[in-house]
Amino acid sequence: MKITLIFTLLSLLGLVNCTDYKENLIVETWWINSSKFDCTGVAPMSCLQIQKGEIIDSEKWEFFYSTIEGFEYQPGYIYQINVSVEDRPAPVPADASSKTFKLIEVISKEIDKSLRITNIWKVVEVGEIKNPVSFKSKEALIFEFNATAKTYFGDAGCNSIRGSIKENDGEKLLLGPGATTMMACPDMSVEQAIGKALTDCRKYQIENNHLLLLNEEGKVLMKFMAVD
Repeated sequence: MKITLIFTLLSLLGLVNCTDYKENLIVETWWINSSKFDCTGVAPMSCLQIQKGEIIDSEKWEFFYSTIEGFEYQPGYIYQINVSVEDRPAPVPADASSKTFKLIEVISKEIDKSLRITNIWKVVEVGEIKNPVSFKSKEALIFEFNATAKTYFGDAGCNSIRGSIKENDGEKLLLGPGATTMMACPDMSVEQAIGKALTDCRKYQIENNHLLLLNEEGKVLMKFMAVD
């Protein structure tokens, strides 16, 4: 009888402890961005970017300076995960977070379509102009788009042009106004056509190793071919 009573009490205590643990455990749902970025914590490092919420907002990514126990990150994918957040037992090292983070489950893992534009591209058509070449070198015009850095850079025929990628979700594409060098050339028609195409671009498609910049109505403004 005494043994049974003791066993019952121990079982009840175990249930209480288990319940307390679950009540004190914080579980959060995070999005993990498809690339790591240079950041500075105690020292320069490479950080994940995370955000919370049901829908990803490209303006709300924030650096995550710690680690997630059990999470195996692979660049090029956007993750949605459940994470447990707990207080780190004292004493907390000076260079460590006051919290510990553990992966509970990976809810989704999707290829980041916005990264497809990252490449070196040759201009094969802009407006009515086909296979334009550089005024100086007489070689094909080359552009580089970098989705992670959110930048583009290229040869516009007479001058080089550099700008930012303001919006890119794998289909929509909005480019910031480009800064150019200031050389004057006898024929500026190619450069003017490229500048207009970049300004009017609202969408893009990538198919058969070609990149197409489109306006709002879906008209092709500029066509590239992948160099590598």
